Amino acid sequence: MTEQQTKARRGCFFYGCILAVAFFLLILVGGFIGLRYAKKMVNSFLDTSPTPLPTVNMTPAEMEQVHQRVDAFRNAIRSAQPTPPLSLTADEVNALIATDPDLKPLNGKIFVTIPGDQVRAQMSVSMEEAGLPVFKGRYLNGIATLNVSLGNGTLHIHAQDITVKGKPLPDVYMQKIRAQNLARDINNNPRASVGLNKLKSIEVKDGKVVIIPLEEK
Repeated sequence: MTEQQTKARRGCFFYGCILAVAFFLLILVGGFIGLRYAKKMVNSFLDTSPTPLPTVNMTPAEMEQVHQRVDAFRNAIRSAQPTPPLSLTADEVNALIATDPDLKPLNGKIFVTIPGDQVRAQMSVSMEEAGLPVFKGRYLNGIATLNVSLGNGTLHIHAQDITVKGKPLPDVYMQKIRAQNLARDINNNPRASVGLNKLKSIEVKDGKVVIIPLEEK
């Protein structure tokens, strides 16, 4: 098996926090716009061009170290071997987005920061690529603050606030969005579900995503 094939198989439960943002985009648009309000909301919340996102400042050697740590954790979980928690900084998460084949659809569209105990996702996404051709030529450029946790094998990701064009999304829409578990599709994915059931928790604290495995009995 080639190295490229091995890397292409990455992307599992510990990527859930990142991949959920892609599902979040669909929920976001469906939840706060609704087609009958489309014309009005396009001018208020969508742009005609993407916004360039920051890039991660890591050397190829540093990025490779991140991949090695992630692969070692994944292999230990799969083989039911004891392993310490996996901690990822925002830079390391962004390095995975930039270089991992499984995360290629997010490259250039999502940039993560972790201030304290929350995940912030800076986004610039084509509505057409997000599966909404009715908004062809329009882009969602904004920042979402997400709360991330895991319990009993279920991943929870909830948007606390969203800023678009420098303005907070109206509370009438945020009430609907906050009630949504943005990781619903990940939890329903059999492959991801198997991995999630091998974890004790996923926590965001002190500027890191910390993935804690279950202790084998």
